[in-house]
Amino acid sequence: MTVPPTSHTPTRSDGALARRRLLEAALQLFADKGYQKTSTREIADAAGVNLGSISYYFGDKPGLYRAVFCESFCDATAAPDILQARDCLPDPATSRLDPDAALAAFFLNFLHPLKQGALIRLVMRLHFRELVEPSGVMGSEMDDDLADLFRNMSRLISQRLGLDTPDADTLRLTHAVLGMAMHFFVAQELVDQVSPELVAQPESIDVLAERLAGWASGAIDAEARRRNTCGDTI
Repeated sequence: MTVPPTSHTPTRSDGALARRRLLEAALQLFADKGYQKTSTREIADAAGVNLGSISYYFGDKPGLYRAVFCESFCDATAAPDILQARDCLPDPATSRLDPDAALAAFFLNFLHPLKQGALIRLVMRLHFRELVEPSGVMGSEMDDDLADLFRNMSRLISQRLGLDTPDADTLRLTHAVLGMAMHFFVAQELVDQVSPELVAQPESIDVLAERLAGWASGAIDAEARRRNTCGDTI
């Protein structure tokens, strides 16, 4: 078949645009449907490019997924110097913050991506989808990162409770505190449907972080009172 002549010669900027369109189309589809249920044909069609572009720019579907998962979609100057979930919680020992201040900093840092627009929210949704529906592409990096965050948070809560090491109730409470923050990424569609004003503006996200930190601190105080009354854990 003879290809019709064209007066347009592809340029470097054309390639950058096509690659970007593939990344954004793949992000939307992977976040909405998951890795296994998204085909490369769907991604190429959504991006408005030919199917071979995926192989050209990314090698294969796993390569495209890794690129979507790892490449930044935001202005790096607008984000704090936090690259992993474990970094959201300052170490009270090195930061010289008391446990409540460290807890407040955690919620501010963890919710910060909500301030960075729709693309970053999609990125975070994709990251949490990977946790509950592993693609098999990314290995254990996210699990390891969140496991470190969990251990650090459990130590902070233990410190607030006057414990040397976490016990079963400390671990239960750690899951609950982290779940308060994770909910706003895992359940983004629900939040947008029933209470979009909570994350509509940067200022409203700061208020949300402040309230969550206060409620988390209150939950820890309630556990301390329960221990003083009951004197035991299960």
